[in-house]
Amino acid sequence: MADKNGQDLRKRNVGSSEKEPKEESDSSKDKEKKLYYVIWDSVLIPLKRLIQLAIVGLILYAILKESPIKAVAYTLQDPPTFVGPLAPNTKLQEGKRILEGKISGPESLAFYKGNIYTGTYNGEILRISTTDHKIRRLARLGVRPCGKPEYEPTCGRPLGIHIDNGHIYVLDAYLGLFEVEDGTGKHESLAHNKRTYDAKAVAFANDLAKFSRQDGDFFMTDSSRKWQRRQFPLALFEADNCGRLIWYNPKSSRSNVALPKLFFPNGITMSPQEDFLLIAESSRFRILKYYIDGPKSGNLEIFADNLPGIPDNITPSSTGGYWVGLAYVGGRMGSYPFFDFLADKPWLRNLITKFVNPAKLLSLLPTYGMIIELDQEGLIRRSLHDPTGEVVGSVSEVLDTGDALYLGSFSAPYLVKVDMRTNKM
Repeated sequence: MADKNGQDLRKRNVGSSEKEPKEESDSSKDKEKKLYYVIWDSVLIPLKRLIQLAIVGLILYAILKESPIKAVAYTLQDPPTFVGPLAPNTKLQEGKRILEGKISGPESLAFYKGNIYTGTYNGEILRISTTDHKIRRLARLGVRPCGKPEYEPTCGRPLGIHIDNGHIYVLDAYLGLFEVEDGTGKHESLAHNKRTYDAKAVAFANDLAKFSRQDGDFFMTDSSRKWQRRQFPLALFEADNCGRLIWYNPKSSRSNVALPKLFFPNGITMSPQEDFLLIAESSRFRILKYYIDGPKSGNLEIFADNLPGIPDNITPSSTGGYWVGLAYVGGRMGSYPFFDFLADKPWLRNLITKFVNPAKLLSLLPTYGMIIELDQEGLIRRSLHDPTGEVVGSVSEVLDTGDALYLGSFSAPYLVKVDMRTNKM
């Protein structure tokens, strides 16, 4: 009995020792649950509600905040395939950067008696020897300080440049049309941007062309009545038709609008017979043909459409066609090409520009350098590529001297020279 009782007692003791930790564990779990609910009630639930309110506030802010642009919808054809005259190559990678770090943003280029003339981001007009690449600073159209977007309206930003019978004509995005004397650098204002057309002053003067006859009329593009050059990404995203072609007569000083309602008109050039103008419409990836003489005078038609990048300036080629500098070619490449995706979604472009500077988005596009040569019918004759963008990332203008191509850029700190004597296609 005693043994049995003892055994029973041990069993009871064992049973007792097994139950006590269980009770403690249950009690601990209860405390943890209570603590969790206390934290949930006092911290997590308010935090969740705060996040919900923040999301609602962000949505309301996105709805109520006014977009800086009023984007318009447009349609594009499927991006052109890189076959035939657009077949990829590495011809631009054979080019050489010159004057790297010595110039900034040589947008437009003109050639005269062995020298290249260009305007830069810091407001200067330069003359560059093609033999030794020495630079001579001819003139500054505006006043210092320069070098930042906020300084552009007073510093100036020379864009289009044209030489006619030794006379140098420069169109500044902010300051208007000038004639610059080659020897002394003295410059005279011919037509200031303050002049109004249909009650709107020129906001973004871009490129110019001129009849070769003495006192011949000028044609100039005003890329936007609304946006300045430093705001060009907003103009591209808005993609409306507030650009114009303007004519100016230097003898009478009269000027007027030749063509209204253009979509970011950019580079222009005259035909060899001076019977029509070619006008790049950057935000529509095309080039227009505007008849200025002959039986079709005043007519406007599409010359080249659905280009693989944004057309910038147009210049004559030594083979009788036209070179077109292209920007942001990477924006029409890939499974979901950037520009094509956004074209018919003005609401999305409005929304994006509420929160993001579109210049930042443009800088993130894949870099791909390309120039194309068009024939007199507007067909692509050939193209030169830099698929990596390592040598040429973007081209504003092509200067064809016969032996070489010089490539300008609105942002690069150099020129690129492509030797065409060894680069036959």
